[in-house]
Amino acid sequence: MTDSTPNEPAALPPRLDYAPPARRPWVRRLLRRGWPVGLLVVVAGLALAHGPRAWRHYKLMRFQAACLSAELPQDRPMWESDAAAAAALVAAWPAEYALDAWQRAVRVDSRWAALAAEGGMGPPYVRLGWPQSTTFCHERFTPAGRRRLVVVEGWRSEDQATVVEPGGWTGGRPRVAWRGMPEWDRATNDSLNSAAELRGPTRLGAGAPDPADRSRWTVPVVFNGVLGMLEYRLADDDTVTVRLLDPAGFVARAEAANAAQ
Repeated sequence: MTDSTPNEPAALPPRLDYAPPARRPWVRRLLRRGWPVGLLVVVAGLALAHGPRAWRHYKLMRFQAACLSAELPQDRPMWESDAAAAAALVAAWPAEYALDAWQRAVRVDSRWAALAAEGGMGPPYVRLGWPQSTTFCHERFTPAGRRRLVVVEGWRSEDQATVVEPGGWTGGRPRVAWRGMPEWDRATNDSLNSAAELRGPTRLGAGAPDPADRSRWTVPVVFNGVLGMLEYRLADDDTVTVRLLDPAGFVARAEAANAAQ
């Protein structure tokens, strides 16, 4: 006969010491309320690490966008050789024009200057110690459809074209795809030489993109007093060519001016 009672319940198993303790209410409240602070700390750290670079890229893209859509003033020349007319341009727009060593007025586009400096593309084109005028600054496309920013500075033997592959807002900096002297065809040079002995002024107007041909733009010119129109084209290899439209008409006008002179 035993001392145990038949209906006595079995003893509970001992509590495991390694079981996780239940969280107290104040811990749960702290976790719920503290996550915004943690997120803010993470965001602040990322901003400190990447913010300056992101801001520089944003500025660069803003400068690039301004150049791609730039519209140069069509009511006045970008380059003027007549001393009196040049002085008048500088007096009317002192923030835009400057006089070179020959008292010619030169207009350097500020949007291109800002992009070139921010993008590490060098300063606007300088020849013989003096800046050259910006005669074209706008978006163009190669015949194959590649998007480019094209900038033309200077005139004839003092000209330079810069063709830029644009960068993207999400990454990638603008890159100079080609830079050099545009190729002038022989017929254009021969036609212009027909006015070489004239004593009239020379001035370049602002280039205008052709809405019907995305690789083409035109620049009005008065060479030694004779009016003409230059046609520029962007090629698939990113080079730029120039030709004079209606060369026979230009020669006729030059011959008439030579006869009158």
